[in-house]
Amino acid sequence: MYSDFKTISTYYDALYVNDREYAPEAARVKALLTRHGIVSQADLLVLACGTGGHIPYFKDDYHVSGLDLSEDMLNLAREKFPGIRFHLGNLIDFKLDSDFDAMICLYGSIGFVKTMDNLRASMKRISAHLRPDGLALITPWSTVEDFQSLIVVDAADKPDLKIARMEQVRLKEPKIVEVTFHHLIGQNNEVTYHKQSMKIGLFSREEYRSAMTDAGLEVVEEYRGTDVRGGAYIGKRVAG
Repeated sequence: MYSDFKTISTYYDALYVNDREYAPEAARVKALLTRHGIVSQADLLVLACGTGGHIPYFKDDYHVSGLDLSEDMLNLAREKFPGIRFHLGNLIDFKLDSDFDAMICLYGSIGFVKTMDNLRASMKRISAHLRPDGLALITPWSTVEDFQSLIVVDAADKPDLKIARMEQVRLKEPKIVEVTFHHLIGQNNEVTYHKQSMKIGLFSREEYRSAMTDAGLEVVEEYRGTDVRGGAYIGKRVAG
């Protein structure tokens, strides 16, 4: 997994990060955090932060830091945000030297833990690093109930970078989704082709709820609005 994003990291921002989607999503996430007691300038950890695409939308409102398992993605994040602390770690077993008032995991990145055992382990690590009454906001990649196979088509057209994107999303085996990327990258008057497949865990709504509950997180809301990609499960760490 550590090298899964090595190539994609070089053009990830141009293809995936856009204000049109990220700005309303971040605004809603902040509203949800506020609704459940997270105050301005609280300590916020962005899980699976990648290149830091969501960081600009939170850094003025919270003391924000990030965690990701890809050194390649984190190197880009550190270049863009030298004043912010980024941690190298896996959602399944990360251990940091500080706790947080809130943690968010957006864009369905929790699906990369793949298995139910790993999902439970991840929620336990999240809970362990939350202060009493701290909040975890997790967006599912999809759920068993909502999943549909599809082909994604998109493009990026920058002055010095052109990308044509086609991605096949299908159920590879029970509760495992395979996403196959087909990317044409035009740069420096050359066109290259990158193909890569990744496996993502598919969990039911009840499995998300139970993983939180078993980790000592009270599920205080299941947000289903379309302005947050995939909706969100919000869990509060039970004091004590």
